[in-house]
Amino acid sequence: MDSFQTLWQRFHPDAVPVGHTLEKNGTWNLTRFHLLPNGRDGYVSRVEYRGLIQRFNHLATEILDAGAPIWLILPERSAPDWAPPEAVDPALRKRINRLKHRYGLTPRWDYYSADDKAIYTISAGEIIWPEGGIGRLFIDIHNERLSDIVLMNADTGAVVAPYGAGVFVSQPTPEALMALVSNYYGWLPQDGTGLLRFNPAQMKTSSFQMSKSCAAAIQRALGTG
Repeated sequence: MDSFQTLWQRFHPDAVPVGHTLEKNGTWNLTRFHLLPNGRDGYVSRVEYRGLIQRFNHLATEILDAGAPIWLILPERSAPDWAPPEAVDPALRKRINRLKHRYGLTPRWDYYSADDKAIYTISAGEIIWPEGGIGRLFIDIHNERLSDIVLMNADTGAVVAPYGAGVFVSQPTPEALMALVSNYYGWLPQDGTGLLRFNPAQMKTSSFQMSKSCAAAIQRALGTG
C-alpha cells in the first residue's frame, strides 16, 4: 500500500480523498463553511472576490498551519474498463498536468466509486503550506476549472476540501472542530444546508462549551432554530 494511502486511512479509515464525497461518507468531525455573503453561490463582485480568496486562505492556514507539511490531493475521474470512455476537456487536462508538475503530484491510489460509477485516480504530493495560502488553487475551484481537491495536514490529519463558495473541514477531534466553529461561526451556512458530524467514539469522552451566538449560528446552519 502506498505511504500516502496508509496515512490517509490512518486518519480517515471510513472515507476516501474525493472532495464531493466527504459530506456523505465517513469523514468525522466535519463541518462546512460558506464564504460568500448571504449564502450566495455566485454573482461575485471584484471586492467580494478578493474577500472570498482571503477568507479561504485565512481559514485554510488556521487549519493546515503555515509551514507545516501538507498533502495536496488531486482526484481524477475516469470511466471503468467496462463502461464507455468519458470525454476529457483538453483545457482541464492541461490544467491538471500543470498542477501535477508544479506540486510534484504522482498517482497513489485507484478508487472505484459505486455511487458515481467511476474510477478516481488519486494523485498526491507533500508540500509545505505557504504563509498566506494558495490563492490560485481556490480561484480555479471557485471558477469550476478544478474540483474535488483535498488538502490534509500530514501530522494531524486535519482536512480542508474547497468547493465553489466555501470549504468542508475535518478536524482530528470534536474539541478541535468546535474550537474552530466557535471562532468562525459567522461563516457557517445560514439556510439549513450546514452540517456538523462528530466521531461517535471520540464523543464519549469529549466536552466543549460555546457562546449563545455560536449556538444560534449552528442552529441556523442546521435548520433547527
